[in-house]
Amino acid sequence: MNPVVEVSHLRKRFRLPLDKSTTLKYRVTHWRSSSRYRDLIALRDISFDVPPGQFLGIAGPNGCGKSTLLKVLCRIYKADAGSARVNGEFSAFLELGVGFNPELTARENIFLGGAVLGLTRAQLRDKVDEVLAFAELEDFAEQKLKNFSSGMQVRLAFSVAILAQTDLLVMDEVLAVGDASFQEKCFDAFSRYKREGKTIVLVSHDLGSLEEYCDRVILLNRGEIIADGPAVEVTSAYHRMIAEHALATERDSPTELSRGDPSQWGSRAIEFASVSLTDANGQRSHRFDTGGPMTLEMQILVHRNVGEFVCGMAIRRADGLLLAGTNTFMDHVKLSSDAPGRMISVCYAIDSLPLLAGGYTVQVALEDVTGSHSYDHADPAANFHINAMGAHVGMLEMHGRWQVAHDQDVPSSDAVRQTAG
Repeated sequence: MNPVVEVSHLRKRFRLPLDKSTTLKYRVTHWRSSSRYRDLIALRDISFDVPPGQFLGIAGPNGCGKSTLLKVLCRIYKADAGSARVNGEFSAFLELGVGFNPELTARENIFLGGAVLGLTRAQLRDKVDEVLAFAELEDFAEQKLKNFSSGMQVRLAFSVAILAQTDLLVMDEVLAVGDASFQEKCFDAFSRYKREGKTIVLVSHDLGSLEEYCDRVILLNRGEIIADGPAVEVTSAYHRMIAEHALATERDSPTELSRGDPSQWGSRAIEFASVSLTDANGQRSHRFDTGGPMTLEMQILVHRNVGEFVCGMAIRRADGLLLAGTNTFMDHVKLSSDAPGRMISVCYAIDSLPLLAGGYTVQVALEDVTGSHSYDHADPAANFHINAMGAHVGMLEMHGRWQVAHDQDVPSSDAVRQTAG
């Protein structure tokens, strides 16, 4: 069976002017400036195929070429070299709501958007109630679009967009502003399309959604494919890439707190003077091993006696996903502020880090015992990287054990016949 998408040695270049000729006078007086430009290679020798029925995710940092790739696929941009072919009809949802009229009602915009997709008025008449129900806008069918919130407009636009019955759906961050329940409904629609044998290509920064729904993910960086494979493996590679970048930046500008750090907020009756991570030797570090020790060391400066207070910490993945958190109140550790001007040292020791390779951040907080008043928050207070120690994938080391048991030997058929004889 032929692939739905065939991309071979694709290359796309943009020419960016170095001078800004905004007026006719500037162009006349700086007539040589129009020849000054620099080349931006958006895509470099990109090759991949997408078989029928595959849910393909495309990830990567901003400016890596994701949207350019989709626009070449959708024939909005023309490739400078190579080829990009879609075998069959496709629907492109690059900007939801394009073509909608804010002065028309939701019902009228369904007919307008459907016409853009090539559907007849008769086909749309039977679908209007279905679209409004999917978008959860039955009570707003006769309201003008200009009175809708951005979330309502997105729900309507997506509900119209999925009406198209095509072989390929191409989407660029279309779920970025939808709420969680509507995103779940959209992915249910994607699952239905997969069962029907349709092919989906989705660009997204939401790595959790890519892991959960995509069969395969392509990771782009600076216009090149740097990873292509199962979703979990490629998103793990992306986390490592983010962490390496963060650590490279941190070498020039450390993220450990010092007094007055702009990432801190709160009343500052008591505050973090410094936060650091140390290894088994008590040395400050940003690199640790799975299963190895790590200690979070916090120096707390008391400005005013607030009585008992709570110190908390949390570990997040580089993209912000909360992995674990605790505080002194939950762990039955009492902290009390002393006379102003004193420093309190608090440590949280982790004997065996269960995290797998990737980049992580540490968040810390000081609050009163009721949790209603914040003295100091720092997010991030520090970041660190877990070195790759094995081939396990995901976020956590499960410390599990395989067990294999062999049953008693079963007699062969010849032995059974001889015994019977």
